[in-house]
Amino acid sequence: MDKLIKKILAGSSVSYQEAETILFLLDFELRICGSHHVFGKKNYPKNVSLKIRKELLPYQVKMLQEVLKSHGY
Repeated sequence: MDKLIKKILAGSSVSYQEAETILFLLDFELRICGSHHVFGKKNYPKNVSLKIRKELLPYQVKMLQEVLKSHGY
């Protein structure tokens, strides 16, 4: 998990599967709305919306970085 966290914080390319793994480890819950997979958490103010793809888009990686930083990483 530490390798993956470092990869995300460095801004490297991240797959949907890697993002999903991290979000589940941080206790986010998944709900599916069409092609969007929306991750939410009670005590986190924003939802993280992702589409399944080989590599996430840059703005999605930034959302993951924000999530990690707000969780103390």
